[in-house]
Amino acid sequence: MQLLDTNIFIDYLREYGPSIDFFKEIKNSDIIFSAITETEIITGKICNDKSKKEIILGFLSKWKKIEVTNPIAIIAGDICRNKDHIETADAIIAATAIFHGAELLTKNVKHFREIEGLKVRTPY
Repeated sequence: MQLLDTNIFIDYLREYGPSIDFFKEIKNSDIIFSAITETEIITGKICNDKSKKEIILGFLSKWKKIEVTNPIAIIAGDICRNKDHIETADAIIAATAIFHGAELLTKNVKHFREIEGLKVRTPY
């Protein structure tokens, strides 16, 4: 199972070639994402346009969204306490991957690689 970080979805929405190729090759059933990713994406100005927001939400609905549960929140809190440089949203995304035993796919491997118990790599 693989958890996609927000930047992978954003690359696709910006029509970045390697991301488009990546999405063509993945099996949707193996992909999950954090509800925090949805939050980060819809904060973009493009979502001021309701029709574009609906398109984005429809795109995200192809994969399983993982809600932020209390166990995930606790793991995220531990990550934030132990890693000064990580933002809460990123800690929640990492905690979601850890809790579900998923590999985190991100373009920001350097940011996440110091988190104990997290499998992380760049997909392209």
